[in-house]
Amino acid sequence: MAVADRTRCWLLLVAVACWCGCHREVHDPPVRNRTIAITDKFFDVRALDPEHAIVVGYGGKILRTADGGFTWSQVPSGTTRALYRICFVDANTGWISGQEGLILHTRDGGATWQPQKSGTDVYLFSIHFIDRQHGWAVGDKSILVETRNGGATWSLRKIIPASQKDLSPEEALVSQDPVLYDVQFLDAVTGWVVGEFGKIYHTTDGGQSWTEQEQSLLGDQVIDILDIPTFFGIRMIDAHHGLVAGLDGKVARTDDGVRWTFDKMHLEYPIVDPLFNPVLFPDGTGWAIGAAGEVVRLDTAGGAWRRAKLGMEILTWLRGTSWLNPQDGWIVGGFGLILHTKDGGETWIPSLG
Repeated sequence: MAVADRTRCWLLLVAVACWCGCHREVHDPPVRNRTIAITDKFFDVRALDPEHAIVVGYGGKILRTADGGFTWSQVPSGTTRALYRICFVDANTGWISGQEGLILHTRDGGATWQPQKSGTDVYLFSIHFIDRQHGWAVGDKSILVETRNGGATWSLRKIIPASQKDLSPEEALVSQDPVLYDVQFLDAVTGWVVGEFGKIYHTTDGGQSWTEQEQSLLGDQVIDILDIPTFFGIRMIDAHHGLVAGLDGKVARTDDGVRWTFDKMHLEYPIVDPLFNPVLFPDGTGWAIGAAGEVVRLDTAGGAWRRAKLGMEILTWLRGTSWLNPQDGWIVGGFGLILHTKDGGETWIPSLG
């Protein structure tokens, strides 16, 4: 080979090497290095602002994003117990409830978490605070725990309705220690709890006494109180308007804070799996998610629920959702699923981690 030819070949090799070094392809991270795995089970999500959100789930896993879900970091939780619900009262102050009476607390926006002593070892499926001091958590065996000092101490009680008179033997049986799945307070005295056997409890004295409201559903789509479906989630936007969601894809609403009616569903085929987490916006629109990848939405106030089109097939259960406003929302579930929308659910972006 002539000297000129050898020189040209050498220059070509150098050029190729330089081009490859300056133009690396972007690959997904190896499976072993991913923060989000197909084995993850996420139970709840809380959006703090358009960029910051926190996801909690099975095995004590806590994930945090500061860029709208493009990247995630795992935050030490100090536990391997399941984390079921997360609640924030401002950008810095939040709590998590979980398995075996677990309660965690953060003062720095979820960067670090410290345990609090709940005084119980039952599963606490939901937690809700109205400010930095007043909070409640509910769970197994009709247990409710309450704090008035930010979780420094918790008081423990069972929710027992004001009246248990004139119950049939069957009604008395299902009234014994139903599991409580969700709690929400509007202020220090007004709150609701929902749970097993269709229980909808209401208090106007801060949880010292409770009345049952589920009987108002009789004669609508059920004729026997034993047929009222278990409710897994409640969302009240004020003292009069709210939703509950539960078994058999049932959603019920109240417009006076006392009486409840089942909502209409316009579906190609019925929902047979439970809905876990309802969302209601002040304009009367809403969302609900559940098992078998079910997502339904209410497009107009007073309208009927319809299945939402997410633009993808969901092959797992969905459990938690959080919305900053009707445009910006999150959904999490099994198989490490995290979805984010910024256009009111018209498009959803999955987080790959």
